[in-house]
Amino acid sequence: MRTIILSLFIIMNIVAIIMTLSQPLTVNYFSLRVILIFFTFILSVFFKLIKSSRLNNMLTILSIILAIIHMAILAHSTYVYLY
Repeated sequence: MRTIILSLFIIMNIVAIIMTLSQPLTVNYFSLRVILIFFTFILSVFFKLIKSSRLNNMLTILSIILAIIHMAILAHSTYVYLY
C-alpha cells in the first residue's frame, strides 16, 4: 500500500513540476500546490521513519526530493510574481 501511495505522490509531483515549468511564472492554483507539497513531504518523511523495504525507502527518498524541488520552484515563482 505504501508503494502505491508513494508512486502516486511521485507522479503528482512530477506532473505539477512539469505544469509549473511549462506555464509562465504565475501563482495559479497556489493553495492546491502548497497542500500537495506539504502533504507529500510530511507523509513521505513519516514513511521514511517507519521501517520498510528497500524499494519503499528509495521511493520515499525520491518523493522527498521531488517535494523539495517542487517547493523551491513554487517559492521562486511566487517571488517573481510578487516582486
